[in-house]
Amino acid sequence: MKVWIYTDTSKIVGDPEHMKVFATNETAQVWFKRNDPEGVAFAYEIIIGQRYLAKTLLVLSVLLLGLADLFTTNTILNLGFGELNPFMHVAQTLLGPWWLIPKLGLTYIMMWLLWRSNNPYNIALVVALCCTPVLNNLLIISGTN
Repeated sequence: MKVWIYTDTSKIVGDPEHMKVFATNETAQVWFKRNDPEGVAFAYEIIIGQRYLAKTLLVLSVLLLGLADLFTTNTILNLGFGELNPFMHVAQTLLGPWWLIPKLGLTYIMMWLLWRSNNPYNIALVVALCCTPVLNNLLIISGTN
């Protein structure tokens, strides 16, 4: 992955207009046509560390656990049992089969908040806590068979 960096030598270092960083070459070209037709941006590789990969996998696992929670909760409801989470119980009562919309919405908000964290250990702790409803649901389902 690369970024394109333009330096305006007429500005002093630290000035907000001194450097411009572009995510794509096309974005840089559009900016140059409007602002500095003679300007040039140089491409630089972005170095992504292992922490970034770990963080990405942990946040994506929250999505997978949220989907697993939806699936196992629906299985429990189809078996005739009820929802133990009082917030989701209210959502199920008020929204009927559309209760999964607020559930997925909360999952996405949690993913967004976790993505803002820079500590992968805290993210891993939240992922471990997200496993508990799924494991509980699986225990309930296995106990009925």
